[in-house]
Amino acid sequence: MRRTNVRMRVLVSAGLAIILLGGPLQLSAGQPSASPIFYHTLNSDEWVSHTFHVQSRYARVLVVDVSDHPPHGIRVASLSLNAEKLYAENVRKKDAPRAVSRDYTVAGVFKTLQEAADAARGGDLIAVMPGTYAGFVLEAQPGAGEGRYIHFKAMGEPGDVIINQPSRIPDWMILLRAAHHVIVQGFNIAGSTGPGLEPKGSRAGIMLDGEFRNTGQQTHHVILIDNFSHNHRKWGFHSRDTHTVLMQDNLFALSAVEHSAYVSDGSDNYVIRRNVFFGSNASGLQCNLDTVSSFHELIENPALRSYPKEEPTRDWAVGLIKLATEKFGENNFPDGKGVNFIIEDNVINENGKAGGGSLNLAGLQDSLIQNNLIYGNFNHGIAQWDDANPYDAAKIEPGPTSPDQVKSPDDLPLWGCHGNLIRNNTVLMNNTGRAAMQCRNGSWGTKMRNNIFINDQPFSIEVFNTSIYRLDSGFNVINTASFTNMPESLKILAIQLPEGKQTVSGITQEKAAKEFIRYGDEPWVIIEGKWWRLNPNRPNFRPKPDSKLFSNWGDAGEFPQRDLSGSRRSKPSMGALSPAK
Repeated sequence: MRRTNVRMRVLVSAGLAIILLGGPLQLSAGQPSASPIFYHTLNSDEWVSHTFHVQSRYARVLVVDVSDHPPHGIRVASLSLNAEKLYAENVRKKDAPRAVSRDYTVAGVFKTLQEAADAARGGDLIAVMPGTYAGFVLEAQPGAGEGRYIHFKAMGEPGDVIINQPSRIPDWMILLRAAHHVIVQGFNIAGSTGPGLEPKGSRAGIMLDGEFRNTGQQTHHVILIDNFSHNHRKWGFHSRDTHTVLMQDNLFALSAVEHSAYVSDGSDNYVIRRNVFFGSNASGLQCNLDTVSSFHELIENPALRSYPKEEPTRDWAVGLIKLATEKFGENNFPDGKGVNFIIEDNVINENGKAGGGSLNLAGLQDSLIQNNLIYGNFNHGIAQWDDANPYDAAKIEPGPTSPDQVKSPDDLPLWGCHGNLIRNNTVLMNNTGRAAMQCRNGSWGTKMRNNIFINDQPFSIEVFNTSIYRLDSGFNVINTASFTNMPESLKILAIQLPEGKQTVSGITQEKAAKEFIRYGDEPWVIIEGKWWRLNPNRPNFRPKPDSKLFSNWGDAGEFPQRDLSGSRRSKPSMGALSPAK
């Protein structure tokens, strides 16, 4: 098993920090690795432009073809990540770069994806011709870096390239293990099970794994675009020990046991946009950064094995993080939290019969959640918590009972969801014992603006005593709110409560229905044959132009530039879609 150490150099130009990757890194004793640099913005197009520098020309083209007549040349367009929107209603960004097509001579032909993966090097296009294939494992390859991505691209029409057998590691169909600077585009990654069926086959369609205990590395700079990963035993997508990932325009669907997609183990710096998470047994999108799993992985790394045996205490966990930061650098190892995510423009539909949250967040911090449409699910809408980890337990039960017990974040759980901005989401549900928006287990400092949070059952917004600190909730439409385990005196810790004149309450789905262009509960997508399409009968939750509930009001300082469909917003309004014109 190959192990790769990577030199990381930071250049600063015009205020932009860029990580360049080169040869082996030699460290003196006690010298930490360089920490990855994350670009901070509320604009995902800016994040993409600053974070990913994909080559406009390929160094080589390798072809994978099961037929006896592979092509000698390929014409292919360069990849333009900011060019299109998945459900853009024929809206195209005028300033978006357009793809340029070029002709390439084929440098090599392979029968299997694994052979091509083994031969790949930085800057290559792996053009996969129509057919049915087993998956592949990719580790860090020579020459991969900025401007030199390894690009696996399915050719032909959508669904023509099918991966329906696992890689050489049976748990995963596609495994990127301690790899970096990789693009996976356009594949039908087909499992053989689904909700209510016998769980069998690979655990996930796509797996990103730094496998930190063995490699000391994270998988990073990965782009997943236009894929259809479905009917797997546990997850359409899973990741751990990762940073700097773009998930765009994919459909993750019909996982038998758990989630449509699952980001875990201290992963950081993701943009998850324009995807559909559909029809899985548990969560639609689960971003549970999982302290327990993170620390179990971390302490197995040889550099940390002398650290004391695990204790379920805050002091033990904080000490481990301190030591790991000294050895590896901040955000350069699985630390049980995730920072700098943008989760936007996604549709989450028909998930959750096994529970959890449609958008289930644990340990997600300093991130942006906006323009997501969540409807027709059976679990929580957006849930923020700490995954009930043992290191936070002493701060959660019973939690604070008076304001003087919370003087700063040091008095609260460490691995809840902190400092997230949640704006212009639409969550519609009728689920007993669940909430459209929940903050618990130390999920403090949440700012909520311009959302539609409607649960016909109690509650639309639920806030626990460990999460009231610096809560800032205004300009939302809800049904009911609950303050759980909350003495009245604790409410003084909030900046703004989800009640009063800046919150419209008492709104059920029945009352809201007439305010939308077309209310309904039809599924968002139809899966047929080897691909999928948008359901022509899907609801249209765009507010009517004259809607008093949803149109022409909100926080003018907190709304995205565009809405879920890609339409430009000119003024505030409620929910994921701007009002019809």
